[in-house]
Amino acid sequence: MKLNKIHQDLKELYEGKERLDTILGVEFSHQEEVKIYTKILEIGQWYVAPFSFERYDSYAIKLTPNKKLLDSPVYLRNRWDHYLFSNNLANFLSFGQLRMLDTSEFVQYILDDWQLLEELSLPFREYTNSLDSLKFLKEYLHNEDKLKYLKNPSEFYPNIYLDFWNHYYDTPQQRGYVTLMQLMMEEESYLPDFEIKDYGIWNTRAYNALSQRAYSDSLFDLNEQKKSNFYWQSFIQAHGFDAMRYVLDILPEYSANSDSQMTTTIGFANSDRIYQFPEKMQEHPLFLPLERITKFSKSYNGDAHIEAAKAIDEELNDPVMAWDALVSAGYWNGVNFGSPNMDAWKAAIDLSEKHSWTEINEVLIDQLEFYNQYKDKF
Repeated sequence: MKLNKIHQDLKELYEGKERLDTILGVEFSHQEEVKIYTKILEIGQWYVAPFSFERYDSYAIKLTPNKKLLDSPVYLRNRWDHYLFSNNLANFLSFGQLRMLDTSEFVQYILDDWQLLEELSLPFREYTNSLDSLKFLKEYLHNEDKLKYLKNPSEFYPNIYLDFWNHYYDTPQQRGYVTLMQLMMEEESYLPDFEIKDYGIWNTRAYNALSQRAYSDSLFDLNEQKKSNFYWQSFIQAHGFDAMRYVLDILPEYSANSDSQMTTTIGFANSDRIYQFPEKMQEHPLFLPLERITKFSKSYNGDAHIEAAKAIDEELNDPVMAWDALVSAGYWNGVNFGSPNMDAWKAAIDLSEKHSWTEINEVLIDQLEFYNQYKDKF
């Protein structure tokens, strides 16, 4: 039984090929992949499509409404949370090589095995229609102006990281996100005036960072309602993705997680401060999940998010926000109880069918069938 279409396709493309782990940095088959994948679904992560497995980590496409699977962002999984890894599947291998450039010795390893890298990556690049996706990497490794970075990654890896992202995700949203993060990193009390902006695939991380900054000690005296705007915009994103800490960094923060971020940002000591939020927020369907999380975070199972998703879709006509609410429902049940919220999963199938998100619908159904097949075998 297939896990999902993307994984099955890649698995078949690379069947019998060796040295994938050492050259590409990933593998598309694992001797315990059925067990690993079942465990991922057991903690409720039906909202991603894993395609590469390791014992503790996996890479997965984030199921994103109104986007094809091949155009959707790829995330690295670490326990219950996910962290943005590449802007799409086509650039996944290049970002995998980027991850290795945090060690200076790997530059020469990559160059020594370049021909093999091109050969082994060819089926993947053909599959994703991205034959030129390694061109930038090759030019970068031969660029004398970048040698200072490559030889001293302990100091300059953030520069390398941004060079890659600025090339592979060359958009106004990328530039806006980088500018925002750099301003907040340079000055610990910097917080822009609140406005809803489009940061593209960085939306969740950007709004999580803004929320953390609004409630930081450096802005202790900031008006409570001004703070609430930033927190609310963070809260309505899909939980479980791109969590942030108070100390901001342009690099992914693999130790950050959504459950602690959502509860500690506004403080355990005074959960009633949410009632200082503007009336329009308190009347929103997502305010009930906010109440549940701030007051009973360790026993919350996501059901209030399911109720909110229905109202958001039917009354507010915002199916994407409704989808994010269902993802959040799945996340919280997994974090607190280590099991999927089946009502959220089935509601996501219905929502994706209703709004003709065909590829998402197929993945959700395939994964449900897979889970039902193997859930009692490990």
